[in-house]
Order: sequence, then structure tokens, then C-alpha cells
Amino acid sequence: MRTPIITIFVICVLIIGLALAFYDYRKHGIRYDKVDISRSQSDSLKNARLAGEEQSYKKNYDAAVAEYEKALKLSPRDAYLRNDLGAAYYYLGLKYMEPPIEEEDFSLGTEIDGRHISKEETIQKFGEALEKVKSGMITVVSNNQLVAKEIESYARPLNHYAHLELEKTDEGVWEYWVTIITGRTKDAFLNAEKQYLTAISLRAVKDTDGRKYSNYSAASRNLGTLYFRMGKKKEAIANWRRALQIEPTDAELRELVDKYER
Repeated sequence: MRTPIITIFVICVLIIGLALAFYDYRKHGIRYDKVDISRSQSDSLKNARLAGEEQSYKKNYDAAVAEYEKALKLSPRDAYLRNDLGAAYYYLGLKYMEPPIEEEDFSLGTEIDGRHISKEETIQKFGEALEKVKSGMITVVSNNQLVAKEIESYARPLNHYAHLELEKTDEGVWEYWVTIITGRTKDAFLNAEKQYLTAISLRAVKDTDGRKYSNYSAASRNLGTLYFRMGKKKEAIANWRRALQIEPTDAELRELVDKYER
């Protein structure tokens, strides 16, 4: 018995459709369709967003976080909300700093200069600082790699954030910088990082090889500022540079990139 022509035609259409769907998935990944919300939910979203902005303006960052999170429950794929929530967490982290750090101040928290003292004295000073600083930042600089790695290895198992970065001075000398972040400041900064990265991912673009790049200047700039605080200076500059590629007329950002690239 011969298969009817119409059946063959339907099977061919299904095969072609599946092939096109698979190609689209390989090229673009899973697509998420926008979910409509009711008018009352839309009003709630708008009110929560405005309330978050108002609380941020008043520097009530705890309240701002609560409002933005309320808004994100209604619109979880809103990149702008994610960026605003990240900023609220970032400023909350600064608020928790001991000793306090001003928003415009890129100081290093409690600083320990181990370049001209012994290994034992450097580690002792670090231990004393860690006992004293319950929420905030400790920065240790040393010209001894073993000292820096020992401090980093000591801090991580205690649930502190620790990052080691190598820098070269103008005189050509290599120095090891260890950034330790503790307590509520650590939690707030890590939450800020998560929100910024999500915001960037939601608005990312792909090149011809499928590599993703940020297309959200504000989030990249904010992430760069956060990373600079966290001792990730190379990643900070990379994010600032990407933000500048998106917004090349931003004179303030260009000045920032030029200053720290040098």
C-alpha cells in the first residue's frame, strides 16, 4: 500500500520545522517570551520601582533593596531593575564598612603594608585586623608571594572574601595585593555582583562566533566600580573599557579608564 502524498508532505514539513527549531536553538539559545501581567500587577511594579528609587535617593538602602526585590518578583527579567538592585546592594555594602568609607573614596579599608616588615609581623597584623573588622575591608600589600598566598589561604576557609592580585610598580617591582572583605559588606557586595552580572546577561549581544558581550553600559560601569573595590582591578578596567565602547562620549568614564589603565 502506497503512502498518501499528503502524509509524506506533512512528515516533510515536520522534519523541516524541527531542523529549523534546532538551528535556532543552537544559534540563539532558549528564548523567553515576555509574560504579560495584569493592570494591578503593573501598578504594583511601577510603585515598587519608584519606591526603590526614592529610598535610594534618601540613602535608605535596606528599604531600597526590599522595594526592588518586590518589583523583581513581578518582572524578574528586567535588566534595569537588576542594575538598580545591584547599586542598592553596593551602597549598602559601603554603609556597613568599618571604618566608614565615603562613596567617592576608593580607599582600601584597613591597610597593612608588609613590604618593609617580616612575614611574621605581617601575618600578626593581619590577624589583629581580622579580629577587629567585623564588616568591611582589609588590604594587605607584600613583596613576598608566600606571605600573600598564606593570608589568602587563611581567609577563604573562614568564609571571608579573598582576592590576590599581582601588580607592577613604576619602578618595575612586583607587589602582591590581597583584598579581604568580611561580614555584611561581603554579603552585600556579592549580592551586588550577582545582580550586575544578571543585568548584563539579560542585555548581552553575541558576535559571529557566538561569544557574548555586554550591551549595557551602566551595569558594566557599575560592575567595574564594584570590582575595583573588591581588589579585582584588571576586571574592573575591562568592564569600564566595555562600558566606554558602548558609550564612547562619556568623558568621565574615559578619564576613569585612562587613569587606572596607567
